[in-house]
Amino acid sequence: MSFLKEEHKKSGTYLTIVESYRDSKGSNRHKRLYSLGKKEDYSGDMLQRIGQRLYLLGGGKIEDLLSDITQEIGRYNYGYPILVKKLLTWYNFPRYLHRIEKKHRLKINLFETLELLICDRLHDPQSKLGTYNFQKDYIGLSDIPLQHIYRTLDYLSEHTDLIQQLIYQRNITLFNYELDVVFYDVTTLYFDSEKEIEGSLRQKGFSKDGKIGQTQIVFGLLVDKNKLPIAYKIYKGNMYEGHTFEDFVKALKKEYSIKEIVIVSDRGMMNKSNISLFDDNKQNGCSYYYIIGERLKNLPEIVGQRLIDKNNYKEEILISEEGERIPIKYCLINYEGKTLLGTYSESRAIKDKSDREKILCKSEMLKNRPKEIEKKASRYFLKKVGKSGYELDKEKIEKAEKYDGFLVIATDKKDLLPSEILSSYKDLYKIEQSFRTFKSYLQTRPIFHWTDKRIEGHLCMCYISFCFLQNVLLTMKQKECAITENILRRMLDKMQVSHLQQGKNELYLRSYMDECTKSLVKNLNLPLLPDLISKDNLSNLL
Repeated sequence: MSFLKEEHKKSGTYLTIVESYRDSKGSNRHKRLYSLGKKEDYSGDMLQRIGQRLYLLGGGKIEDLLSDITQEIGRYNYGYPILVKKLLTWYNFPRYLHRIEKKHRLKINLFETLELLICDRLHDPQSKLGTYNFQKDYIGLSDIPLQHIYRTLDYLSEHTDLIQQLIYQRNITLFNYELDVVFYDVTTLYFDSEKEIEGSLRQKGFSKDGKIGQTQIVFGLLVDKNKLPIAYKIYKGNMYEGHTFEDFVKALKKEYSIKEIVIVSDRGMMNKSNISLFDDNKQNGCSYYYIIGERLKNLPEIVGQRLIDKNNYKEEILISEEGERIPIKYCLINYEGKTLLGTYSESRAIKDKSDREKILCKSEMLKNRPKEIEKKASRYFLKKVGKSGYELDKEKIEKAEKYDGFLVIATDKKDLLPSEILSSYKDLYKIEQSFRTFKSYLQTRPIFHWTDKRIEGHLCMCYISFCFLQNVLLTMKQKECAITENILRRMLDKMQVSHLQQGKNELYLRSYMDECTKSLVKNLNLPLLPDLISKDNLSNLL
């Protein structure tokens, strides 16, 4: 008969597998079959796994081991907590938040509260009350009182500028690159309310989401070519987007000390006042340049005629980020100290024609309803006839047809190649993608907070979450294991542990981890949980 024997010596307890037998005289003897070494060299989990394995090799069944004595008493997500804690540490938030706590003598743990808020924003965005109610879905996080969640937003609002600079400086260090081209645009984020408060951020204005009548804020965002955020600002909901640009340029110069940069923005952002900012910067020793969309229809006729004459166009091959060869047709003209790059695309011409035909169809329906189009007749290619009648403006339609397929980009940086100008302008889609991430993935709106401080704190928390998300996606891309936002969420959702009661012992069983998830854990240097782990050892890892 074989069994496990413990031998106690001064140097420790030794484990040996021995066989019992009787010698020729009938005395009971032990024969050593295998030495396992010192007991102290094994953790409790390791000994349990060895015992289970030996039992199974002996013909036992796993259900016999688990039946009656093992039951699941809980299931929790560990993926979001270990990721968020790692990212908060990378960006030096523990030290920074501790300084705020010490300065204000707070009893609130800002780090733990922010960790919970970001976990829920990346996992399943919901109200702050919802975050409080479902915080036990995660393991490794402390219990956070509801009031601490709201108070943390208040303190974030007071430090938004420094937090943005902290993130920017760490991104430069973590990814080791030089900032040369940035992308700026604004969007609107609406509230679930129509009530305006005089002088506050929440005001009614032109909504980019089509939410007519609802209050909103204007949200300006600056990202780099990797979609890593640089800065954001919040403006009153009734502010014109073009008026936000000057504030951002001044912030870049003063707060970020960026001396040379190319700012890429949409045509709606630029006016003569904003263009003059770049001339002022150059005079003050800052080399700020722009690449913007130009309204072809607003250019002088002599310039416009040259840009829509296909005989003036050359053809070149543009290589995309994915290595795809894209033929482009372009024309270069110097005008008023800037370079105008005209491009022509057959597919764009087809789209322009299709868009106009849709408008003309609607025009036919609206021209007999003058009250509905009185202030926007020109948008529908209609002109007034008599006191109240409307008809199609054929001259305007023919003029619009001439511009089908043409796009004009302007820049004041003289040494850029046509391919570089076009490539940078095409990358403007990255900020549109960033806005979609804010609105859809992170569900930044509708906003339910009322005070400016809570609104600012909410947006700061969402901005940090966006930064962390982009950090992970860029890191995985650089490791040649590119993933999308939704793939990341699915992987993190599956990173769970089952809380098991086994007699008097409490164990945690980790969920199955596929190769993609293993790659995420490895590339981000996250802790790798064993298949089965005790409660104490799990606490040490998390």
